[in-house]
Amino acid sequence: MWRGDISRFDELRFFIKSNKPLQTTSIRFTTFYAQGKWVSLAPYLPAGTLIGTDYQEVVIPIDSLKTTGYDLSSVDYLEFATSGASGTLFYIDDILLTDITSPTISAQPLSYQVIRLAVDERFDTTGCYQTSSYEMSSTTDPEYQPAKNPLRVGRHLRVAGLAPISGTPLIQSELFLVFEKPFENGIEYRLQAENLKDPAGNMTSLDTSFTFSDQVKLGNVKLNQVGYLPESPKLGKLGNFLGDAWFLPIDQLNSPDFQVLDGADNVKFSGKSSFLKSDSAFSGEMVFELDFSAFKTPGTYYLYVPGYGRSEEFRISADVYNGTYFHTARALYFQRSGALSQENAFEWARNGLPSTAAEIHSSHSSSNLFSATDYPPGSSIPMQGGWLDAGDYGRYVPTAASALFILFTAVELYPEKFPDNHLNIPESGNKIPDILDEAKYETTWLKSMQAPDGGVYFRVTPAIWSTGMPEDESNTLYVSVKTTQSTALFAAAMAMAYRNLKPYYPAHADSCLALAEKAWDFLQAHPEASAPVVTPGISAGPYPDPEDRDNRAWAAAELYKSTGNAQYQAEFLAYYAQIPHEFQATMSWQQHTFKAAWAYATSKFPTDAAVVTEFKNSLETILIPEYNNRTMSVHAYHGAYHPFKGYIGYGTFAMAQSYAFDYVLFSYLLGQPALLDFAKMQLDIPLGNNPLSLTFITGTGNNSPKYPLHWSTVADHFPNPVPGLPVFGPAASLVMNRPSSFAIQDSLNRYPYGFKKEDPYPVLRRYTDAREAVEMSEFTVQEIAVTAAVFAFFSAVVNEALPVKLSAFNAAADACKVLLQWTTSEEINAGYFAVERSADARNFSEIGRIAATGNSRLSNNYTFADSLPGAKNYYRLRQIDLDGTSEYSLIRFAEGPCAESSLILKHIGRNHYQIQIKEPNQMPVRELTGHIYHITGFEKRTFRIPKNGFADLNCAGFGPGVYILKVLDNRKEEFFTGKLLIY
Repeated sequence: MWRGDISRFDELRFFIKSNKPLQTTSIRFTTFYAQGKWVSLAPYLPAGTLIGTDYQEVVIPIDSLKTTGYDLSSVDYLEFATSGASGTLFYIDDILLTDITSPTISAQPLSYQVIRLAVDERFDTTGCYQTSSYEMSSTTDPEYQPAKNPLRVGRHLRVAGLAPISGTPLIQSELFLVFEKPFENGIEYRLQAENLKDPAGNMTSLDTSFTFSDQVKLGNVKLNQVGYLPESPKLGKLGNFLGDAWFLPIDQLNSPDFQVLDGADNVKFSGKSSFLKSDSAFSGEMVFELDFSAFKTPGTYYLYVPGYGRSEEFRISADVYNGTYFHTARALYFQRSGALSQENAFEWARNGLPSTAAEIHSSHSSSNLFSATDYPPGSSIPMQGGWLDAGDYGRYVPTAASALFILFTAVELYPEKFPDNHLNIPESGNKIPDILDEAKYETTWLKSMQAPDGGVYFRVTPAIWSTGMPEDESNTLYVSVKTTQSTALFAAAMAMAYRNLKPYYPAHADSCLALAEKAWDFLQAHPEASAPVVTPGISAGPYPDPEDRDNRAWAAAELYKSTGNAQYQAEFLAYYAQIPHEFQATMSWQQHTFKAAWAYATSKFPTDAAVVTEFKNSLETILIPEYNNRTMSVHAYHGAYHPFKGYIGYGTFAMAQSYAFDYVLFSYLLGQPALLDFAKMQLDIPLGNNPLSLTFITGTGNNSPKYPLHWSTVADHFPNPVPGLPVFGPAASLVMNRPSSFAIQDSLNRYPYGFKKEDPYPVLRRYTDAREAVEMSEFTVQEIAVTAAVFAFFSAVVNEALPVKLSAFNAAADACKVLLQWTTSEEINAGYFAVERSADARNFSEIGRIAATGNSRLSNNYTFADSLPGAKNYYRLRQIDLDGTSEYSLIRFAEGPCAESSLILKHIGRNHYQIQIKEPNQMPVRELTGHIYHITGFEKRTFRIPKNGFADLNCAGFGPGVYILKVLDNRKEEFFTGKLLIY
């Protein structure tokens, strides 16, 4: 056999004999990364016998061949041990794997007419559509007396995830039963199902009762899970997908009412939904809109639609995007190629790339841009700093330049949104905006990518894709050849760096401009575009770009914008006249026409009015109407993405924040603030208002990605990914060069079929949270930059210095407490300090207040003792002025000195786990509550952990897939998060 999943089988059967009597041997399964347990055949032969000269049948339980770390989900070989007796031969025949366990079915209402059946393994489809196999009855609802059969049955399969290491697809198998009569709240119903079987013929049945309630989250009501600004469109959605039964039934003629309720279940707003469209190709839903834009009162709420359930909670607040801005901007810090300290990175602290130099690849000598002044092939050059481009460990000029364009443009348009001391990076507190410190980190690396003659290298990467932590990357780093495209992008980005960094880093800024002009001189000497880079022996991102005139136009425009030199204006106009004036690809690493036109149109120096007018007119008459039409008319989920479903992928849908940033730029350039409402609607998509009700930014909302392609925070090193990473999201198709792509798209695993772009499976549902699915789970620094930039714009963060100067802030263990100490060097009208604590550096709560001195030019010392610290404690101060304005300090970390508690999660059998809590020093076990969530976000079970510290988790009734176990203490702080694999 080769590379198969046998973990779901129950028995291994075969016949064996030998050429000699009274023999024995052992067997095991192996794969490329693990070996199973050696098992002697003796216990599994007929009683009292050994292997003889006649065939005997051997029946071995599959579980006996597994080990703790190897569940046989990927098997290459069945190995037989050799005999110690010389000349002994064994003969094996009729090797079979048998499945003798019946599938398990669980039932959950999806709406007041639909029941979802989750099946824990593949099932035989020949009989599942027989409506007579299912009966719903009730002793108190006359509509279900006698029992009723469903009107129709829908079938759905998808790959919910991939098993760690083996990559085995975790299949979500489900059936939908659609009934004619509605279920009533508070009424008990009984559902019976029979004649269901798995492919091996094992029959199963279901007899379960439930009390219907539409007061819970059923997955039908979608919205922005972070929340809304008070003055913004607020457009929730209602709908769902029932596999090959298609649309969740909703009355189009008498559309449902909906309500906005607060945390106490008080109705704060009521409205009527409106039917938008039957959207089979994209969402697979009959989509209804829940418009509550008129409701503006700040607070925490949820949407409720009678019969269809409630939504996730959301906030309405002027500062609702502050946290998202913080984490997405900090994501750039987590992309640094150097070491990340615990003081700044918290639980994601790590070492950096070990190599501080890179080798000039041998292919340079055959490049037509190679010159006598170049570093010779095989030589090493210094190579430190810079952002890791994406999930891997390459650093690329094209995406770096595009990311810097976004950040510098944002700083130039709304500098007040970028304070110092905001992002808790090493440079915080130096009186320079943190985002510009990040940009300086990147431009410092960019300088090392310029050759002595002014040309710029395309990339620096290992020869093969990295798969470990950065400190594990011991392979040589290679510098790929110079290209005219990269040289032009370098010139543009460094000219922008000059303008933005000059007030803070004058020497560095002057150097950036000098190197940009040197790069331009190189371009003048090399007028022909470079061919796309193909480097023998190097596996790295190709970023192909056969054209360079748009790159040159952008470089000339930025140099003109920085210097006012008429030569650069002439060069811009010359190149701009040679390229199509198409501006759709605003944030592209490949197409730079928009960047060029933007730089020229926003220059403070004299410009050609005809060029600027044509650019503005193109935006007003072509691009913006196209965006608006897609947002309001074409797409039910109000995205500006292209209407051809085959183009969905690499973030075209899930990274709608890119379109939001476009709208921000259009609004500034054209003086049309009304366009900002369209920008706000785009933000809803990555924050949960999408068919899957998932957010596409890690650590954001209630249902965020758990397995982004981000090797520096892989799951076996860290319990959660770095927050703030935007992932590409749904993709129409995956490149078929990886086994995972075939597994995810295989028609046996995805139904209705979705192997090809034109297949019926709804394209916006083609998403699997797995790092192997590159087109769905990766990102680049360009996407991080645009996400941070747009949430900065809509945040309430303002770069206003408070009249309190914090000169020191420290946290340290003291006996069984954590002692916080801080010092101010000056206070003017200071009110008080709020001390806030978090277990994860993301969700903070106030634990105390200390009054400020108020007005002082002297040093003032403050102390606060946290008497109830957890195992991990992150602290920050909120400094509040007398007029109510406030500012946060840097974050400090301290381990709880008497809180070395731990949770041990034991896998004791198939779908069976045991929890054990260990407390130090005979301390009593604290109050702990466990929550089990399906990877899609549905909460499956809540339970309390007994005082004895042991809890038994039998998950046999769960459907197959990846589940998240989250344990909270009595302060609602996270005690443990782990993963459960259910087969």
